[in-house]
Amino acid sequence: MTQRLIACVQAMVGPAVAVAAQDPAAPTGTLWPAEAAAMVRARPARLAEFTSGRVAARAAMAALGLPPAAVPMGPDRAPLWPAGLVGSISHGGGACLAILARSNEVTALGLDIELDDPLPADIIDEVLTPTERAGIAHLSALVQGQHARLVFAAKEAAYKAIYPRDRTVLGFAAMTVRVAGPDSFAATLSGGEIIAGRYARHAGLLVASVVRHPRS
Repeated sequence: MTQRLIACVQAMVGPAVAVAAQDPAAPTGTLWPAEAAAMVRARPARLAEFTSGRVAARAAMAALGLPPAAVPMGPDRAPLWPAGLVGSISHGGGACLAILARSNEVTALGLDIELDDPLPADIIDEVLTPTERAGIAHLSALVQGQHARLVFAAKEAAYKAIYPRDRTVLGFAAMTVRVAGPDSFAATLSGGEIIAGRYARHAGLLVASVVRHPRS
């Protein structure tokens, strides 16, 4: 499944972006000292999840032909990527993915992976804006939940892409997502900026990504 998942995501993000995956329950590597400092008090499950992300990140570095490097966690809990690189890590549905690119080719990356299940009804109103909710009000409860899950993943990917630039914490209400087709979406921020992204479904997983190139 891992290689097929990587191939699915690679088709979404394009050749300038390296993709790597790990099993968060059993990562095949260990943390570097600069990374381990953030996990001193972590529970075993959290430690394994965090480790899988960093191991996947180094596998993505290797795919770009780069030497391995530490990816510490910053004070805001976001990854601190080595100079000259942009990346994103996501865990969900029993999988972990990391995407990475050179910053002179790609200016921002965002990634989210989820189980492809309907979003629980009790949190749909938290994730969707009134406009988004009104647009699906005529659909069945099941389809509303499926759409809401996609909107959730799209907002997570868009947020991860812009956070390193703005360093501003945004809630779900700060952007509105329009599903633009069978594999794409557009997230519009409250200030009018539009963030284009793509999504794919694979083996019970839903993956959303944002890849921003210079002048995009």
